Order: sequence, then structure tokens, then C-alpha cells
Amino acid sequence: MTEMMPAARLRRLPWTEDGKPAYLVTGEGGSFLAEMADAMEEGMLTTAEVDAERADTLADDVRASRAELKMAVRYLARAVADAVEVARLRGERLGIDPEALEVGKTLRRDLGA
Repeated sequence: MTEMMPAARLRRLPWTEDGKPAYLVTGEGGSFLAEMADAMEEGMLTTAEVDAERADTLADDVRASRAELKMAVRYLARAVADAVEVARLRGERLGIDPEALEVGKTLRRDLGA
């Protein structure tokens, strides 16, 4: 009786190597590297949440300086970029249908998002 090997897949990691995407060959079960990537993604989302809360608080502060508000915008821009990257990474792992991606692009364009 022959045992079936689980299908190996490539997982893009949330970091780069020499400016190029880094990948992990995955199969059944987890690995230390996969767990490290999961933790990094979670950290990116947690940081984004904290930055959003901080910016919201700062926006309500009438004493906030222009420099503080400008810095908050920069942190928010980074937080949004990180959250989008995590969403893309997780979408790749889910194997989202390319047609669904095109529909999403069209909707974002039409809604001005």
C-alpha cells in the first residue's frame, strides 16, 4: 500500500530576502518558520490596531500639534500598508479565485476606494 504525500504549497512570507519575496514550502502540519510568519503577521495587525487607536485619540486632542498629526498620518499609512499585506498573504494561502480578485479590483475602482 502506498502512502500519499501531502501536496506541498508555497507560502509567501511577511518578509523579504535581499528585496525579493521569501517563500516557505508547506505541507501538512506546521513548522517553526510558519509559526514565526504567523506571529509576525499577528504583530503587524496588532501594531496597526494600536496605531489606529493612538491616531484616533490624537485627532480628538485640540492641543495636538501639526507635527504630531503628521506623524500619526505616517503611522496610519504604514499600518494600512501592513494590514493590506497581511490580507494579501492570507488570501494567497486561501487560494482566492482570480476572478474574485478582478471583481474586487473593479468594485474598489468604481467605489473610489
